[in-house]
Amino acid sequence: MATGVLSLERAAIPLDRARRALLVGLSRSAIARPLVTRRDQRIRLQALAGVALAVVLTLLAPGVLFVLGPALFGVAHVASDVRYLALRRDLPRRWTTALAAGCLALLALRGLEMALPGRWPFAATEVGLGWAWAFSGVCAGVAASRSPLAIRRALVAGPVILGLTIAALARPTLARTVFAHLHNLVGIGLWLLLFRKGRRFALPALTLLALAVVFCVSGRALPHVHFGGPGAARFVDEMVFAWPAWMPHRTALGIGLAFVLLQAVHYNVWLAWIPQEDLRCEGTLSFRMSLRSLVRDLHPVWLGLTVLLALGVLAASLVDVHRTRQLYLSLASFHGYLELAAGAFLFVRGS
Repeated sequence: MATGVLSLERAAIPLDRARRALLVGLSRSAIARPLVTRRDQRIRLQALAGVALAVVLTLLAPGVLFVLGPALFGVAHVASDVRYLALRRDLPRRWTTALAAGCLALLALRGLEMALPGRWPFAATEVGLGWAWAFSGVCAGVAASRSPLAIRRALVAGPVILGLTIAALARPTLARTVFAHLHNLVGIGLWLLLFRKGRRFALPALTLLALAVVFCVSGRALPHVHFGGPGAARFVDEMVFAWPAWMPHRTALGIGLAFVLLQAVHYNVWLAWIPQEDLRCEGTLSFRMSLRSLVRDLHPVWLGLTVLLALGVLAASLVDVHRTRQLYLSLASFHGYLELAAGAFLFVRGS
């Protein structure tokens, strides 16, 4: 494994040379220099461009976003969740154990549901366990901080989580569908609450995203959407039949468009915006520095397994993209509750 890492570092040398030449050239431009030297300016432009591209692709190729997003970025963004919410944070050992146990429990529960469908109230068990895990993050955050500010934050987050828990347990099957759609907003919320200190820089991207989501959910986007591309027919079928029969098809499709849009932004948040926010410097890391940081955080063995799993999902997608997507989304569903639990802890404790 160490030999493989060294080989990757050597392979990155030409890329770093090209990167350095590009940055030197950009720094000579009065317009581009702030993007090289100031992180806030860089992330503001990157976020705005990322949202704009996601909006365009949602209108032109929703089916492509629907199937290729998880195949290309699914495993990587789950690894980024773990990295920036746990591995790079100074966490108490007990809370680290609780995070690992929660991930394994929810992963095992989905595995059992796939093996023994209908033999147990899996939906109720999952939402009960997941939201209880999120509430435990509030309690653990108070215990880890013990400051009046942490208690005030807990009094804000705790009742909200308890209310959502009660609502989810009342309609667990519907709650899982709703959470699958809305969990993409959790990453954006964590970016703003835990990582983005100058929030005014996020306003252009968030304003565009909010307008685009309203445009999609209202159904006004439907006449402008190209439904003839790859994966579009499957996208329409899954979005329509994911919801109860009382929901109009037009509304279901509008929500589906918002889902693929927010999913694309969600991947951007975890793979581009948050990694840059977590840097201690204003500039960007070289390819070799990024590789060393990954190895330091994930350990070569776990990094290697993550890469193999990502390649496995991509290879399986080439054989049967729809079945692979469903399998990935089912088994990776634990990461939504991981974001809630770890985010609640960090928010209450104060990062």
